Amino acid sequence: MCAVTAGGGRLVLWDVDRTLLYVEGVSRPVYEEAFLAVIGRPLERLADMAGRTDRYIITETLKLHGVSDADPLLEGFYSALGRAVRSRRDLLRERGFALPGAEEALDALAEVPGVVQSVVTGNTREIATEKLSAFGLDTHLDLEVGGYGDDATVRGELVRLARDRAQRAHGLDVPWERVVVVGDTAHDVAGAVDNGARAVGVASGGSGPDELREAGAAVVLADLCDTAAVVRALLATTAVGPSRR
Repeated sequence: MCAVTAGGGRLVLWDVDRTLLYVEGVSRPVYEEAFLAVIGRPLERLADMAGRTDRYIITETLKLHGVSDADPLLEGFYSALGRAVRSRRDLLRERGFALPGAEEALDALAEVPGVVQSVVTGNTREIATEKLSAFGLDTHLDLEVGGYGDDATVRGELVRLARDRAQRAHGLDVPWERVVVVGDTAHDVAGAVDNGARAVGVASGGSGPDELREAGAAVVLADLCDTAAVVRALLATTAVGPSRR
């Protein structure tokens, strides 16, 4: 991790699934196990997951099963989801992989003075850590200052939390135009734009290039394969609207 001094710096916040890595066919069984453990009956329907936080997914899934008040159950769900993912660590590696160029992009940014890298993800902190470490993508990420799916429901809140945590932990003073969010869905982009941060879309997952641009991405990349292009996109500064909050 690069040392950062007070009064300057840049914060790069990566989405995890379909931006840095891809895992197929694990989320459903993880939720099935957690649902059975917490609710005591089988999972019948799972809420839309694309670009959503685990808090949102749990809440909406419970509604689909007639449970309107999710709050008392959230901590139990987070713990059950974490146990279910840990027990499938080998399956993560079997069914998943780091997306091409992800490791190289993380390595290259780690060489840039003043850059702090972390994540804003719909995954809980524990799930994100398990996934990233399974593919060796956690080396240059300060996961203590990320924004996670057990922090809030809305992506914009996760971006604000991550910035606040990074500023406190690293002695940073990072204006919003020097905060960059990288993600593959319109939800990722909206979370950046809602705060006046810069969004870089990667068309490797949930949203196509046009949808990412329409959501407000300053740059849209097809993938992370061209490391030099990725670094240029993440370090560029463009005018963005003021924070809405």
